[in-house]
Amino acid sequence: MSAAGFRPRPDEPAPAQSHRGWSFWPFARRPLSRETASSPVPVARFRNVAISREAGAGGGAIGRLVGTRLNWKVYDHELIEAIAQRMERPTDDVRALDELAPSMVQDWLLPHLEERYAPQEAYLDHLAKLVEAIGRAGDSIVVGRAAGFLLPRNETLSIRVVAPMRARAARMAERIGVSVRTARRAARDLDRRRAHFTRVMHRVYENDAHNYDLVIDSDSLGIPMAAELIVRAIEFGRPAIRPLPFPLPLRADKASRDVS
Repeated sequence: MSAAGFRPRPDEPAPAQSHRGWSFWPFARRPLSRETASSPVPVARFRNVAISREAGAGGGAIGRLVGTRLNWKVYDHELIEAIAQRMERPTDDVRALDELAPSMVQDWLLPHLEERYAPQEAYLDHLAKLVEAIGRAGDSIVVGRAAGFLLPRNETLSIRVVAPMRARAARMAERIGVSVRTARRAARDLDRRRAHFTRVMHRVYENDAHNYDLVIDSDSLGIPMAAELIVRAIEFGRPAIRPLPFPLPLRADKASRDVS
């Protein structure tokens, strides 16, 4: 029988009446208002951090400090190790391919390798898939590898860490145990290698400040302050906790009741 033709028996109580969609039953579920149903769920502005860095500027150290502060995962040399496992190759071989443009790999390494399958193609394929998976997981910091141009731009805090050459050369000389002159030459070579990789793979210039949200001078600010700036930006982009729609009742203790 249709709802229009339904009639209760004389001995049955009439169904509860409603007014403007609200049931008079005391435990009836109240429907969501139009404003509540249509309001979007607040999400964090940044889900990941991508750090581009000049050689010796301390981008890796800054990334690890930020990861410790936020309890986020940091991916730097870990990417090389993961790719080496997937390619079933020694880590040193994959490190030689790291952040090298395909044309440079072909000119330098392919004549010395016997495999017919070009290893740089496997490296680039695994790198893209790993960074994409990291982006989906969120709460991650990726150092280098042009990750800022692989991760979703609208939810990634893109950082460029720079420093004067004298400071970078001194840092690299201390870290790898060479003279400052040798470290300066190594820093320039590494900068050219990374810039070429980014330009070939993503058609962008790595040192263009317009490609980043923040450009930080680690020598001027120092590593701790540089990391703190990134942490503050992440925390500022988190959704604020909305206040309750009604005030909570205050619990007065016995002493306050006696005074009042």
